[in-house]
Amino acid sequence: MAQLSDAEIHEALASRNLESVFEAAKLLGPEQVSALTADLRQLDWQELDRQRTALNPQASTVALPAMDEVSAPNLAPPSTSGEGANHQALALGEAALRAGRVAVVMVAGGQASRLGFDGPKGAFPIGALTGSSLFHGFAGQLQVLRNRYGAALPWVVQTGPGNHEETMAFFQRHAFFGLPEASVHFVCQGTLPALSPEGQLLLSSPSKLFRNPDGHGGLYRALQHSGLLAQWEKQGIDTVYTCQVDNPLVRLADPIFLGHHLAANAEMSVKVVEKTDPSEKVGLVVRLADGTHQCLEYSDLSTEIQEERAEDGGLLLRAGNIAIHAFSLPFLTQMAANPLPLHLARKEVLALSSGEVVAASRKGVKFETFIFDALPRAKTSVVQLVEREEEFAPVKNRSGVDSITSSRAALIARDRRWCQSAAMTLPEQGAVELFPGTAYEAADLALLRGNLARSCSNRVLHKQGHRE
Repeated sequence: MAQLSDAEIHEALASRNLESVFEAAKLLGPEQVSALTADLRQLDWQELDRQRTALNPQASTVALPAMDEVSAPNLAPPSTSGEGANHQALALGEAALRAGRVAVVMVAGGQASRLGFDGPKGAFPIGALTGSSLFHGFAGQLQVLRNRYGAALPWVVQTGPGNHEETMAFFQRHAFFGLPEASVHFVCQGTLPALSPEGQLLLSSPSKLFRNPDGHGGLYRALQHSGLLAQWEKQGIDTVYTCQVDNPLVRLADPIFLGHHLAANAEMSVKVVEKTDPSEKVGLVVRLADGTHQCLEYSDLSTEIQEERAEDGGLLLRAGNIAIHAFSLPFLTQMAANPLPLHLARKEVLALSSGEVVAASRKGVKFETFIFDALPRAKTSVVQLVEREEEFAPVKNRSGVDSITSSRAALIARDRRWCQSAAMTLPEQGAVELFPGTAYEAADLALLRGNLARSCSNRVLHKQGHRE
């Protein structure tokens, strides 16, 4: 995007009746004016126009389908229990991994403040006994997969403006958890300016716009701006797996999921969990009349629709989105060049309005985009069901639903099941933890049983040579 001159910036502001944004800076002197001008030079003016248009309640950018035209999607079987039905998919996914055609992207732009933890969410100590972090657990999975398939399997950690430097420092302090530093990439998501309800620019200081992260939908452009998409195309990477950092049960680069995606020649695919509680706050993936899919926000659906039952007694719409996707590289690149719908959050913000030099609480509008809003644009997509107890236990809250306690308990229960499936003797009570990198799935433990050590005092199971 070509940068505008000072005169062009003032013209762009005047044509939109936004020139009052300079009032506070002018009161404080030319240095403040110059700094604000430099900040305004980074604006995407077309995107700003979209934001201002979206403020009109009649101009919603999120198109909802007619509910009498949607249906439940056809579901591929779970990776953890599909058995024979997944045989072909497993072969295709493993072949793609061995050929170096897969990259892994993790959305990790948030802080863990809601968990009572000071730091990036990926640094949160989820391990019940060792205190191993979310990042450490994922790094362990990647190491197993890289060793198994002889794959480069690059890992991209998408950070946010508020945790980018801190996340990189965390990886450096932990020596990248044994992974080659060059194989881990950090990409910071972009921002969007917040506006007043009337469409005026807000300021965080007289010389700086008030901005907020552009949402996980900003991943597309962040990858494009980093140069990784072009680099991957040259390297022969054509499939990208994405997930969020807050779910420790994620199966990174799941070869079966990737195989189903590749077998269908899909552009974008998604994993879902069966929703049994109508009030669960997850989006719903539905099949549209033209055969494509869409994810509907639970907040956009009436209570009646969410509670509607199918003939088997389960919810009619039950495919709950768990933020795990697979993309073809061409489709991901295409989405980086096409704007996604804007989602608005109207809330009180601490900001300056025109002519003020001290921030105050005022009404503001924040904008963000969602990664799943690209789903209806995919001509072909696969929706795979997962077993909740094996693949979905997010840690979002300090207590209650999707909390530290519930997520950690699910991780302990899964590790215990895996150990028992390998005929390992465990104490009946207490936590069990598989040290990161010990196993990718339950079957690995049977193969590794002779090379496992067990500490009866803390019940941490790990491969020989790993330090707790």
